Amino acid sequence: MLKVKRNIILFLFLLGLGQSILAQKKERVEILGAENFEYLKTTDRNISKLIGNVKLKQQNTFMYCDSALLYESENMVEAFSNVRINHNDSVTITGDYLLYDGNTKKAFIKGNVVLVDKNMTLTTDQLDYDLANQYGYFATGGKIISKENTLTSLVGYYYARSNQFFFKNNVELLNPDYTMTSDTLLYNTLSKTAYFFGSTQIKSKTDQIFCENGWYNTSLDQSQFSKNAVIFTGRKMLQADSLYYDRKNQLGKAFRRIHVYDSVQNLHLYGNTGISNGKTKITYVRGNSYAVKLMDGNDSLFLYGDTLLISEKLGKQKELLKAYHGVKIIKTDMQAICDSLVYEKSDSVMRMFHSPIMWSGQNQIFSDTIYFYVNNGKLDSFDLLSNAMIISKELGAHYNQIKGRDMKGSMDSSRLNEIKVFGNGQSIFYAKEDSLHYIGVNVIDCSEMKFQFKKGGLEKAVFITDPDATLFPLDELKPEDLRLKGFQWYEKKRPQRLYFQ
Repeated sequence: MLKVKRNIILFLFLLGLGQSILAQKKERVEILGAENFEYLKTTDRNISKLIGNVKLKQQNTFMYCDSALLYESENMVEAFSNVRINHNDSVTITGDYLLYDGNTKKAFIKGNVVLVDKNMTLTTDQLDYDLANQYGYFATGGKIISKENTLTSLVGYYYARSNQFFFKNNVELLNPDYTMTSDTLLYNTLSKTAYFFGSTQIKSKTDQIFCENGWYNTSLDQSQFSKNAVIFTGRKMLQADSLYYDRKNQLGKAFRRIHVYDSVQNLHLYGNTGISNGKTKITYVRGNSYAVKLMDGNDSLFLYGDTLLISEKLGKQKELLKAYHGVKIIKTDMQAICDSLVYEKSDSVMRMFHSPIMWSGQNQIFSDTIYFYVNNGKLDSFDLLSNAMIISKELGAHYNQIKGRDMKGSMDSSRLNEIKVFGNGQSIFYAKEDSLHYIGVNVIDCSEMKFQFKKGGLEKAVFITDPDATLFPLDELKPEDLRLKGFQWYEKKRPQRLYFQ
């Protein structure tokens, strides 16, 4: 009974040993063929020297070359000239020289190396490739061609199972429509998506993109950029913390700390969110949004609103700048507020709607609608449409006032130069003996009037149609008689401080 057990144990041991040997044989590199064979034996190794149409095999990996040395004890192959490796009928590698370790299934290929799989072709001078894990590495420069894309870099890693490449140092992606350069890039050959890290530039005929982090789907032409992201399209710049761009649909979206610069209109836009549509030629920003437009000299006009919109010329469409809700204008010599504003580049007219108010020096100007005319970067003239009124403060509670249905005004160096009143004209002006003493107050009703100013102060008044004028002593009129109907003093609403994000 004891002998039977020993025999069973011995049989199982020998069976296991045989299976282990068979398994090892399966893992060893096999010689399938060669024109000439020479067996070399030394004290520490056995070498098979193969010459002419050499064919070797290890499991699903086949190796071909003109000549080879098979180190049997190390299970290692050196192959020379016209080297070709075929792995699982999915990856083919060719080169001038091969060093292959059958135990680790790692290959080193050198000289005119070309790796081909179903999605791309890689060329390099030297390649390390792990056939077991289907992983490759080059550090002497390489090029990948994948349909319409060509990728080059100094260092590269290839992961065949996940169809991904990782590139470092002098990375360049060439496409018929654009060129991408980057410090570091991860590229998926199936999804055609490139992920980049570090300084990156994407340049095409229509735009340039700069960023330090993001991704780009080369098939869909869609991308996401962040960290110092900037897009230049034509003569327009779009910058933000994060940018999304659809090149085919010419659609850009921006988030946080947005800066749009239009060099044609010499205009800067700022905000928290924004969209730029290249097809409709419309760009808008929202959230803490404001615009800065360079005017005459070094002066700038600051425009604030909940939403700012630029509409470029497209067909019959006019080039416009629009501002919506809570609009404020701040310039060194002029300030204004309204609910909405439209600036048309073709006629240089700035139209203000819904309770607009403008301040110029000591003058407060308001009506139902105000049109400003800009000439050579300066505020040249204005129209006050419906319920027009101009008020300027004198000493104490005294106010000069002009009222009418409509008014036209001209400006000189952003100061009032002339005012014309059309329809239902009324005015109250204080007559001065000197800068501190008043003679009285002029109360005038006249359908049409004209006022001329010098250095912002009234110099001459002309009453055109049926004037009714009376000079009253100050103490003869009640306080309410010294206010024209519709009088409102909005000094507290006057925006004088610049607001930034």
